[in-house]
Amino acid sequence: MAKVEFLFLNRHEVEALVPDMATIVDVVEQGLAAHGRRDVVLPPKSHIHLDDRYNGHFNVLPGYAGHIDRAGVKVVGDYVDNWKHGLPSEVALLTVYNPGTGVPLCLMDATASTWLRTGAVTGVGARHLASADARVVGHIGARGTAFANIAAIACSRAIEEVRIASARKETREALAARIEKELGIRARPVATALEAAEGADIVVEATRLEKPEVLLPESALKPGALLVPYGWVMAVDPAFPTAAQKFVVDDWEQCTKGGTFHSLITSGEVTRANVHAEIGEICAGLKPGRENAAERIVFWHRGFAISDIVLGHWIHERARREGVGQTLLLWDGPDE
Repeated sequence: MAKVEFLFLNRHEVEALVPDMATIVDVVEQGLAAHGRRDVVLPPKSHIHLDDRYNGHFNVLPGYAGHIDRAGVKVVGDYVDNWKHGLPSEVALLTVYNPGTGVPLCLMDATASTWLRTGAVTGVGARHLASADARVVGHIGARGTAFANIAAIACSRAIEEVRIASARKETREALAARIEKELGIRARPVATALEAAEGADIVVEATRLEKPEVLLPESALKPGALLVPYGWVMAVDPAFPTAAQKFVVDDWEQCTKGGTFHSLITSGEVTRANVHAEIGEICAGLKPGRENAAERIVFWHRGFAISDIVLGHWIHERARREGVGQTLLLWDGPDE
């Protein structure tokens, strides 16, 4: 019986291996395009709901990406109160598999890569759906993905100002300082979502609400603006999906299972007919993105395993080339 080994990469190793944000956006876009061509297998996410006990839950994301011939499963804990313990709100593990044999190839920390791939999807949305002359970003929320969102958007748009609103003053001030230091973009913390969004060219909603609350009315989004909501609980006007000129999602089937606008889907107010395209169809050139400067566009992404797998595969391949990580033995030879 053959020996089975796999590579283990801890968080520090993964963070040292990840490429620059422009490369991450390109890698993630290739995965989205594969999804648009239907060259993927994407079962629905599953969840272990513990919110009534711990104010948190687990998300399980399986998938297969045909263009790189890799399967994977990510398990991510999403715990709102983790900041009180000095922990990120999301802690994740990704396993990458050989789909021809079912053998695991790599087990890696996916905490930072979750933030990066989420930000990259936002960046891909900006690349195809934001106005070419977008200069101002309003960001609602200062969670782990926030910096990655801004960095990814800046890969394709010459952003000059970022306004940041969040529930905690210290988090929005810290994020503003990091954006100015690392990206060289003027950043301004503001007290409300409305201050962040009014007049902005791109608005990202990444809140951590515990119950629905309209922080951003439909009237706040100017003509030509792009709105990217991806919080689990609705924090924006429910009129957005039907009021915008284009409503784009990442994966319609997964959108029917939960997230920002899920209640509108279950009530029948939003259907597949309201969706202009999945972002992968736009990346693959099957449907158009922005077609004129006046369009208000909403891009709702929930995140899916394909983005984790393509980025995880890139990291694993680099680790193999550079001899990074620890090889672990799963088993060797027949059972005794």
